Amino acid sequence: MRAIFSSLGAFVAAGLWPRTPLAKAIVFVLAVKLVAVAAARVYLATDGAPPPVDAAAMARVIGVAPAAQ
Repeated sequence: MRAIFSSLGAFVAAGLWPRTPLAKAIVFVLAVKLVAVAAARVYLATDGAPPPVDAAAMARVIGVAPAAQ
């Protein structure tokens, strides 16, 4: 168990304090992507409208015919 926590700690440390220019660039790009995804999520989810999905649309995605009522 100690080895797992040690490797996770090293992984987090490498992300927080990158040593090489390539590692710094990767961390920067991942941070920009995270901000972009969070901004898109906030922008797209703030209108309050319910998602336009019904049983027929889900049946097309899943591939299962909707149950007859």
